[in-house]
Amino acid sequence: MHPQHGRTATPAQVVSLSFTGLGIRAHADGRTGREAWRLIRERHPRLALAAGAYALMLGGLAAAAVVRLL
Repeated sequence: MHPQHGRTATPAQVVSLSFTGLGIRAHADGRTGREAWRLIRERHPRLALAAGAYALMLGGLAAAAVVRLL
C-alpha cells in the first residue's frame, strides 16, 4: 500500500527483551547489543527502566547469596 499524500509512512517496530537468569538480551529492529538498547531507551523508556530494575534485582540477589554463603 502506498502512503497517501500528506501522510508519512511509519516504519514497523520490532522490539524484544529476553529476561534470563544470566542477564537480559535486547533486540530492536534487527539490531542487537548497544544499538538495540539505544533504540529501546528512545522508543520505550519504561521498558528500559524495567530491564534495569530487573538487572539490579538479579545482582542484589546474587550478592545476598554470596554473603549468605560466607
